Amino acid sequence: MGVNIKGDVILKKKAISALLASAFAASAVMIPTMAAAQSSAELMQQIQALQAQLKAIQAQVDKQAQATQQATQTAQQAQQTAKQASTSVAAVQKEADSTKASVSTIFERITIPEQANSYKPGTVNMYTGEANPNVAGNTNFMAREKDDSLSFTMPAGGGITLYGNLDVSADYANNGLNGMVQGPNAQHPGATPVGNNGGLGAISTNNTYIGLRGFQPISDWHDTQFLWQLQTNIALTTQSGTSLSNSQESNTVNGGMTTGTSYIGFGSKDFGAVKVGKTFAPYQTSTAAFNTPFQGTLGSYNVVMGNTGGDNRVEFGSMLEHAIWYESPAWNNMSFAALFSPGQNRATDSSAIPQSSSNCNGGNIPGSGGTGTMQGESGNYCDDGGFSNAFSTSLVYDDKKAWYAVAAYELHQNVNRGSDLMGSAYYDGSANIVTPSGATYNQYQAMAADVGNESAFKTGLMYTFQSTGTKIGGIYEWMYRNIPSYLSYQNERQRSGFWLTAVQDLPGANQIAVGWARANAAVGDAAGQHNYDPSIPNGQSTANMYTAVFTHQVDRNLSFYANYAATINNGNAHYDMGAGGHGVTTDCHAAGVSSGSLANPSNPSANGGITGDAGCWGGNHIQGISVGMRYRF
Repeated sequence: MGVNIKGDVILKKKAISALLASAFAASAVMIPTMAAAQSSAELMQQIQALQAQLKAIQAQVDKQAQATQQATQTAQQAQQTAKQASTSVAAVQKEADSTKASVSTIFERITIPEQANSYKPGTVNMYTGEANPNVAGNTNFMAREKDDSLSFTMPAGGGITLYGNLDVSADYANNGLNGMVQGPNAQHPGATPVGNNGGLGAISTNNTYIGLRGFQPISDWHDTQFLWQLQTNIALTTQSGTSLSNSQESNTVNGGMTTGTSYIGFGSKDFGAVKVGKTFAPYQTSTAAFNTPFQGTLGSYNVVMGNTGGDNRVEFGSMLEHAIWYESPAWNNMSFAALFSPGQNRATDSSAIPQSSSNCNGGNIPGSGGTGTMQGESGNYCDDGGFSNAFSTSLVYDDKKAWYAVAAYELHQNVNRGSDLMGSAYYDGSANIVTPSGATYNQYQAMAADVGNESAFKTGLMYTFQSTGTKIGGIYEWMYRNIPSYLSYQNERQRSGFWLTAVQDLPGANQIAVGWARANAAVGDAAGQHNYDPSIPNGQSTANMYTAVFTHQVDRNLSFYANYAATINNGNAHYDMGAGGHGVTTDCHAAGVSSGSLANPSNPSANGGITGDAGCWGGNHIQGISVGMRYRF
């Protein structure tokens, strides 16, 4: 509230004038009286005294008026300055409100468009049609969280988050097949690889996905929430479709809706979460922290870890469908997870595709083993790793500062490896097969016996130095296959291996990481049906994968990376490069072979089947370099 200084001055002047008037009036009355009583000299003295008083009063009035005028001018200047400041503040506020409105329009709110005769989410109960008392209207159905994620709150207290990973790289890889010749004891003596071998460039989409996840509190269920997630793997550099290459055949549509981890379930901070859907098992996710810098690169640890056969598939690191699993909360830095996936397979030997699935359990289609059918048989089966029930569990210690420790186990029941029977073994012209040791077995007996449980166990430890941020870690893994001893000649699935890694943060938002994966020799031949060379002892079939990746983080979301990786196969080993998430893998396969009863070098097939006879050239040395960019949100 302002002060009216000018008005006060006028009032004071009027009061002073009235006082002077009163004084003169009084003097006019007093003069005659005093003249009668006193002499003229005395009267003059009194008049002079009165005039002196009046003069002093006038001087005081003039001085006060001058001070009041100066105060008025100062107040007017202050008011003018305040008015100018107020105008500036109003302009700034107007600009801020405009910017906020623009940001709010783009990010803060998702507007549900008006649609006649349609259900407006959140405004009514979708079952009863009654109004939802928690929602005032339908135009601001979701409000964005005040953080840097793409999360939105729901009217009843739930939330939705949009997340994703976009990763594209330019690669140049050499499959190491130039100059290779099969020996005199191989399936195709003197044969050489056919096709565009050696170095090959590629543009690759790697571990790319977009998803929505959300939660909704459940009334009267304490702190329990309904949980859901829908994730889709994205093919940025290729058209969506099934995989039909000389390395893998799959009916899964790359880029199809919800091809990634998707589920519904319930969760609570007190008892954990129970989910139903499809996901990577605890065996895989519990050690993901050891592979973070390499995830989706040529040198991912999945080239060796969890990979029993050395192919592009990662048997103990692939997604499990139709699964139910439990994730515990952290108790004194300890957490536990367990998963069960029913086989849903009517075939006792797991040779059929599971009910409701498009692929065999194990991630390929029937007949993808590359050996065709047994003598006298017709049709294709899930005999290249199809299994029934799966169990997976993990126990993790994580203090969120320095120590991370894990132990994990996974079991696949009734794994069918019938396609591995032929290769080092051969037919004797009847219904029998002859093993490398010379033993003869009925093919149907052998096929029935080559269905056994496969399991894997691993333990890992990682430590972070608080002073430098350096991380060092290692995992050791054992994998087993339970089959009769007379079939051990083709048991390439049972072996051990390890992974060692070191990660160092550097100035300028940079990071360097190195890794070494080792596959020790398997119990049986590592080549199986692929161009087996029996002159090479099984103990020589080992592999080492070396990798290094440099990453520059531009901001919270965007980064650039450069990766070098080399897989050195020995003996008949045939581990690849890029397994576990890199879009373009490089492995032991050529387009065909240059000789042999099944070879057709003028038109080599690329589907990996027996008619293509693409050939897997064990013992090759693969190396490649990849430069890419990644955007995570």
